[in-house]
Amino acid sequence: MKTLLFLIFGVCLAVNAAKPNIIFILSDDISPKDYALYGGKTASPVLEKMAEDGLYFKTAWATPRCMPTRAVLLTGKYAVRTKVFENQVYPRGADHYIKPLGERFENTLGSLMTASGYRTAMVGKIQTGTVQSYGFQRWCLVNHAEGKYIFDMRHSDNDVDGAQVVQDDVHSTDSLFDYLHEFTAEQSEDPWFVYMPLNLPHWVRNPDNPDKWGPPWVPELDENGQKTGKLVQNDFEACIRYIDYKIGGFVEHLKETGQLENTVIMYAGDNGANLYGKSNPDLEKGVHVPFVVYAPGTLKPTGACDELVDFTDVIPTCVELAGGALPEDDVFDGHSFAPLILGKPFEGREWIFSQWFGCRWLRTQKWLIDGRGRLYDCGDNRNEWVPGAYQDVTESTDERVIAVRKNLERILEKLPAPDYNDPELAPQWKKQWLDNKKFVDPYVPPYLEKESDGKR
Repeated sequence: MKTLLFLIFGVCLAVNAAKPNIIFILSDDISPKDYALYGGKTASPVLEKMAEDGLYFKTAWATPRCMPTRAVLLTGKYAVRTKVFENQVYPRGADHYIKPLGERFENTLGSLMTASGYRTAMVGKIQTGTVQSYGFQRWCLVNHAEGKYIFDMRHSDNDVDGAQVVQDDVHSTDSLFDYLHEFTAEQSEDPWFVYMPLNLPHWVRNPDNPDKWGPPWVPELDENGQKTGKLVQNDFEACIRYIDYKIGGFVEHLKETGQLENTVIMYAGDNGANLYGKSNPDLEKGVHVPFVVYAPGTLKPTGACDELVDFTDVIPTCVELAGGALPEDDVFDGHSFAPLILGKPFEGREWIFSQWFGCRWLRTQKWLIDGRGRLYDCGDNRNEWVPGAYQDVTESTDERVIAVRKNLERILEKLPAPDYNDPELAPQWKKQWLDNKKFVDPYVPPYLEKESDGKR
């Protein structure tokens, strides 16, 4: 059977050699510091091998929260354009839920990849409207709104291509990867693209104690990385290991079906880990995420990569890998890193940006303005969790530092802070931000000649 599959896919690869299969896997609430790959304590042998044989970005940015990150990823646009500033601050439809981004923006990750001749699927959690509005042809989505297992991942409740499928005693993550394997094994002359936003390791309510939150149930793995047949809960490291285990199983699936050499795998987190980076305006704690790229058919072993990337780069990268071009009548904020994957000359970004609520981050190779408006000299360091790695120079009177800050502020002028009086969002801003204990009034140095914008 495996030989037959190999022969089938061999024919398909010959037809579409210029168009690789692509998958973007997104984990939920995890920081680089959680991985041994980035100097943390938890080993992830599969991702470590993928990073060694591919590359991993030392500085990749999302946003500090789930929905703003997904808005950036699916549209290729910063929040200044999408207005999705937080999980509770965004344009709403008649049902008072988020107005689907795919209805507001014609060109999205799904629609662009479908238009590029790909079989497309979304597998996992959505949070930002309807899957159909994004142009994905197929899907397997966790039923968050109606699913009775939303806080009990020991079972699965999914919308599978429009039909509800409930499976008792099938872990939610396992059900998603089962669909992924089936979709990518289907015979077709067209390459496939999958966007796979996972729930793991997002904290959940304890099904036996709804007032208590913690890491969800996951299958336990022994010291050899094999299932023991037991489930464990409130074990963050076990969640990390299980994600790694499932990605490893998918890599083996690609090998067995003869697709690995013509597949690009990207893996990243959506925001910093709970109790550390999530909803945190300090330094890079909230925006800094792990990001690994593995493409054995094209990408030469690179390992640690110093290039700066943020999530607006995903759409232009995928479209370029697909041999397409971005619509000229639309605006995209990202920069394709496809040349890195394809072994072509590459000119990286000078800066990356992120936004959450009224906080804005901006980073170059050396300098960082964080969500509180503090300025840091990062030197050659990329790990904000290391004590003393970044030097706070916010109050510096050094003329060189002041010049740097002014140059960075010129960039931020093109990516302005939110208008808290925007009629569409004003009530949300007042309730969720201005009257909330989370409110942060970013620091502005007195030497910046900047008139008050009257937005508060």
